[in-house]
This record gives sequence, C-alpha cells and structure tokens, in this order.
Amino acid sequence: MDLEGVGAVSAAAVAALGLPAAVVVGRWQMRGALRAAEETGRAGIAQAESTYRAALDAVRTEADAAHLQWRRGIRRDAYAGFLLAMTRCVQAAEALPRGRLEESQVLSAAEDAVTQAKNDLSAALWVVKLEGPPVVADSAENVSSLTYKLVQALARKAEFHRAASTLHHLSLSNPIAAELDAALMGLSVTVDETGYNAGPRPGVAPPPEVTEGVERARELHDQLSDDIGTYEWVALLNEALNYLTDPEVLNRQLSSAVEQLLPICRQALDARPNADAL
Repeated sequence: MDLEGVGAVSAAAVAALGLPAAVVVGRWQMRGALRAAEETGRAGIAQAESTYRAALDAVRTEADAAHLQWRRGIRRDAYAGFLLAMTRCVQAAEALPRGRLEESQVLSAAEDAVTQAKNDLSAALWVVKLEGPPVVADSAENVSSLTYKLVQALARKAEFHRAASTLHHLSLSNPIAAELDAALMGLSVTVDETGYNAGPRPGVAPPPEVTEGVERARELHDQLSDDIGTYEWVALLNEALNYLTDPEVLNRQLSSAVEQLLPICRQALDARPNADAL
C-alpha cells in the first residue's frame, strides 16, 4: 500500500474515533442546558409565587382596613345614637309642664313624647348591645338605667309642681285650700326637723309629729277631693314627706356615668379586632 492509501486509512480511523467523542460532548452540553432551563423555570415559578403572595397580602390588608373602617363607623353611629337618645329622653322629661293646666291635651302630648323618647332609648341600647363590645354594652346599660330613674324623678317633680300650682290657685279663693297649703308646708318643716326624710322604712313608725301632720293634711284634703285629685294629693304629700328623689342627685350620677362611658367607647373604636372577628 502506498503512502496515500495509508493516509486515507488513518484519516478514516481518526474520523471514526472523533464521532463518538463529539456525540458524548454534545450530550453533556445538552444536559447542562436542560439543567439550566430547569433552574430558570424553578426560579421563575418561585418569583411568580412570591409576586402572587405579595399581591394577595396587599389585597387582604386593604380589605381588612376597609372592613375595620366600616366596623368603626357602624359602632360610632350606634354609640352616638344611644347618647343622642339619652339626651332627648331627659329633655322630653324636662319639658313636662309644671304649671296649672287649662287643657289636658297639653300634658297628654308631653307624656306621649316622654314615652316615645324612652322607647327610642331602649332601641338604641339594643343596637349598642348588638354591636358591642360587652364592656361598652354594660356601661351603656348603666347609663340607660340612670336615665330612666332621672326621667321618673323629673316626671314626679313636674307632677308635684302642677299639683302645687293648682292648690295655690285654689287657695286664693278657698280658705280650706289655703289651710291645706299651710299644713303641707308645716309637715315639710316637721319632717326636716325630726330627720324623717330618708323615705319610707319598713317596720319603722314615723315620729308622732309627722303622723299628726299627715292626718291633719288628709282631713283638709278630704274636703277638697273634688278639686284636688288623688294623683295630685299623693304628689303633694310625697313632696312634704320628702319621699321624692331629687332629680339633681340623679342628674349628677348620670353625668358621671356618661363621663365613664365616653373613654370606653373611644377605646372600643380605636381597638383593632382579631382577624377571626373581621
């Protein structure tokens, strides 16, 4: 074989040996590219998931903030509505007529206004209890209870003033009415002097001076029963015996209860509820 033949055979052998090596190198390169592609894919998915979570958290935070603001608004309206109903209830009681009435319709309309105001207060209290929290509801219930007591005291005081006005007007032309007026005034002085002014006490008899004053006033009223009705007589006697609760005392108690309620309401409005409660 000549030299050209030997060269051709050698070249073919080298080419035959180089082909598998190229294939192996190509496979390793392909595996590397696949691994790189997989890593890139995983990184992209992780980035997408992170972006999605961040967006979801932002939406949830915004929704929670909106819900919290809405919740605060509902509670604020409930608290304000209750305090407004309480104020109107007291104002309605304070507006009850105290002078001698020429027409019963005036008193009837005023009493209807008080009844309506009390019903509105009861409804407002239930809204506060519904919206909570319990600490606000308990404090509001105390305010409501004191309001009802004050309204009752104001109503009884107004009833006394109307009865006293009627008696005074009658005393201008009726000597017995004038004597009854003086007897009730004397009874009031006796009650103060004897200390019998803490209201009725079961099992404890009043001092003889008080008993005598009551009997004398009752005898005079019996002669005026057509002009001084039973309710008026009871109002006059209760005032003379100092059985009526002083509205000023209850008013101070109510004011104190409201002052205690206000910071509790503010704290409830500023507090952030638990996520489960949203």
